[in-house]
Amino acid sequence: MTGAELKQLRLSRQLSRPRLAALAGVHSDTVRYWERKGRIDLNGYAPPRLLNALGADLLRQKRGDIPTPTRVRHGLLLRQQTSKQKTGCCGAQTRQGTPCQAKALPGKSRCKFHGGLSTGPKTLEGKARIAEAQKRRWSKKVLVD
Repeated sequence: MTGAELKQLRLSRQLSRPRLAALAGVHSDTVRYWERKGRIDLNGYAPPRLLNALGADLLRQKRGDIPTPTRVRHGLLLRQQTSKQKTGCCGAQTRQGTPCQAKALPGKSRCKFHGGLSTGPKTLEGKARIAEAQKRRWSKKVLVD
């Protein structure tokens, strides 16, 4: 679900931001924040509350694509935590061999230290380009010394 879909849903129910916020038990700035998001992560505190205030049936439909078990608590459909991994943790293997306990970035499964960094060129053209750049760099370094 995207923020634009959340906004359209709120407008179709003829609710203002402050009114939806009051129904969900959150601040009106929270509604504005989630309406501006490109993709809404349903694991947070506010999105389930907002969707529940807009209609619990919709929440069940949108949660159907989550591969983990769900449960209901206080009228909200929540994701169950699996025994192997904490929800929202990175889980990458550290130098000690234990899973990383840092919080994962929103919309990603890894923390800022373990996710998305380049591992170098993959194609022959890319490898050749890097090799040439390194030759140029180190030839300048030798001439300076």
